[in-house]
Amino acid sequence: MGNAAARISFAQSNYKPGYAVTTQGDTLRGFIDQRSWDTNPEYIRFKASKDGEVQKFTPEEIKFFSVGKSDAYAKYEGPITMDSASDLHVNNFRDTSYKIAVVFLKVLKKGKNVCLYAYSDNIKTRYFISEQPAFRPTELIYRLYYTELSISTTVANTGRTVNENTYMKQLYGLALKYNALSTPLQRDIEDLSYEEYRIGKVITQINKGNL
Repeated sequence: MGNAAARISFAQSNYKPGYAVTTQGDTLRGFIDQRSWDTNPEYIRFKASKDGEVQKFTPEEIKFFSVGKSDAYAKYEGPITMDSASDLHVNNFRDTSYKIAVVFLKVLKKGKNVCLYAYSDNIKTRYFISEQPAFRPTELIYRLYYTELSISTTVANTGRTVNENTYMKQLYGLALKYNALSTPLQRDIEDLSYEEYRIGKVITQINKGNL
């Protein structure tokens, strides 16, 4: 009984006012089924009216949608890294694998210079950045892996955990480009963890800069 109730609750819809922009540039206004998306949605359910027919839209069909007060997603087509970046599962090699995908990125911050996005799946959360005027997203790269170091033939191999913080260099370059780099911002970037809140603060400062 309890499991059946849980399934019914999970299936309940939560349609909120929203809109979607098709890949042809048309704006569709209506109601979107807003979910608690732990991972980025592969598609959305859309109705033109409250009692209208339900339509499903994927990133191949729409390039942007917004629902409620907090959820906005933009289409992205391009490479996505596939390595694990979890402290609980550290690779023993530098994994540069990726896939070409068409997905929805969650819009986290919008600004005059740059925008910040996130993409989460069952592997990890990745953050993306885009620049004006085209605002084409590029992944902020972070890799975590373990590497063995052989000191000599008579000493056992030792190793170390490598945090490959390419995203710091990417953000530092953007801060320079938009004349936003200050001593406090430089310190923030040098001590920057790969987290939404911390990266978002840096993005806010970069958007205060001017060309």
